Amino acid sequence: MAGGKLFDDEFLQRLQRLGLIAKRISASSRGVGQRRTRRLGDGLEFADHRAYTPGDDMRLLDWPYYARMERMLLRLFHEHSEGIVTILLDCSGSMSLGGSAGQSPKGRVGKFDYARRTAAALAYVAMAGLDRVQILSFSGELSDGLKTGRNRRQILQVLEYLEALTAAGRTRLGASVEQYARRYNEAGTVIILTDMLDAEDDLAGALSVLRQRTGDVILLQIVDPCDTNPPILGPTQLGSVETNRRLNVNITEAVLASYAERWGEFVRWAEKTCLAKGAIYLQAPTTAPFERLVLHVLEKAGVLQA
Repeated sequence: MAGGKLFDDEFLQRLQRLGLIAKRISASSRGVGQRRTRRLGDGLEFADHRAYTPGDDMRLLDWPYYARMERMLLRLFHEHSEGIVTILLDCSGSMSLGGSAGQSPKGRVGKFDYARRTAAALAYVAMAGLDRVQILSFSGELSDGLKTGRNRRQILQVLEYLEALTAAGRTRLGASVEQYARRYNEAGTVIILTDMLDAEDDLAGALSVLRQRTGDVILLQIVDPCDTNPPILGPTQLGSVETNRRLNVNITEAVLASYAERWGEFVRWAEKTCLAKGAIYLQAPTTAPFERLVLHVLEKAGVLQA
């Protein structure tokens, strides 16, 4: 099992509870990365009963029910078309900001840990819904990643993969998405977990590429409180963890107010760009439990089913 403070036994218990809640919430929704149809067939997952009519396949009769009730009912199944849930996880240097689990200010979880926990939860819910999952990390380029089958028992492999990742390097969202499009041609859902820092120039093009090659695209912007409200006043030196550039500045209340206004414009731009490209935008503050974010995806995006 992936150990440490990020993924422990308590985390696994939270995943199991999340899976049960998600299953109840999304019982009537379509799955991730696939289109579900309800018809007579030999699909993977039982869906419902209907009365037998002459000409139906006798192999699909619910014989145990007939033995008890002497009534002929046919078992219906969800038919799963091929599809896959792809999670693109930003592992650039800016994701390392905000501290790490158990070490960040006031016990907060940092952006990278929050993103990895959310990725694990999304993968677990998807696999529980009989979807295949692949997790691909990116910074300067796209990793080889990890691919699972339709089996949530593989969650331990997912946790081990996520635990071993580190956050460093430049954000090259556009180049990474182009690499993804060249390597993979399977239909499905793509979920991007990123803080969107240093990716502004690439977003529109990346979303266009994804919408041409796949189904639903969801952008989850990971936001730390320091992103929205930097706790800094007075003379200081600002530095970029991705470019190593340094800037000496005197941060006043007026500077912070201007920053807050620009941040709001940035978030609105990201949301508007996603809408224009047919993608779903959701903000993911690290102060919210990751379970709440996953359930928010279930409720608002309507694309996850356990």
